[in-house]
Amino acid sequence: MTSPYVKAALITIAITALGFFFISQMDAMRASELQGNVNQLLFQAESERMMYLYFQTLGNSSTEMCSYLYGSTQQKTSRIYDLAEKIRYYEKSNLVNAEYDRIRDQYYLSNAELYLNARAAAKYCGASPYTTILFFYNVKQDCPECRAQGELLDNVVNKNPNVRVFAFPADTGYPFIDVFLQRDNIKQVPSVVINDKVVLQGLHDEAEIESYVGKAG
Repeated sequence: MTSPYVKAALITIAITALGFFFISQMDAMRASELQGNVNQLLFQAESERMMYLYFQTLGNSSTEMCSYLYGSTQQKTSRIYDLAEKIRYYEKSNLVNAEYDRIRDQYYLSNAELYLNARAAAKYCGASPYTTILFFYNVKQDCPECRAQGELLDNVVNKNPNVRVFAFPADTGYPFIDVFLQRDNIKQVPSVVINDKVVLQGLHDEAEIESYVGKAG
């Protein structure tokens, strides 16, 4: 006769294994959803490169190019903001799928490309579709000031529809992020860079940031 303690142990093991199975399945579904969203952004990025090549070789209208650039950038902004919210939600839900880090890295690349497209519009078309804010924070080390700055920037965006925030972790060592850090001489986090004109290092409140947004625009 099997001991009741053995039975209890076996039941506990079975329940634990079942719990891990459901968690892994949920994580896999979430990772698949994120990957699908990232793939859409990457496809749009490839489409934009093709269009840039077209305008460089066959296009003869800067107005046509700028019209396309504005429309494409605004469309992609909506998608990338939705993806950012999902990533933040899944992070809070403790997503543990091994694919997650790779998906998040692809998101950073798409975010950088969107930012550069906006600045290209400002350079070649005379105006950007919106005011850009680069936000640098730490992801590998705890940074309460970074979290506070992120919440304040969310408030700025909610009150200023023409403002877009592009957030990048400063402590990853990714070359394309390091280029931004070196260009703006970022020495601490949090830091924000408004329209490539104003660099604010350290924690800054909403009113101060909004005042610089008006000057930088």
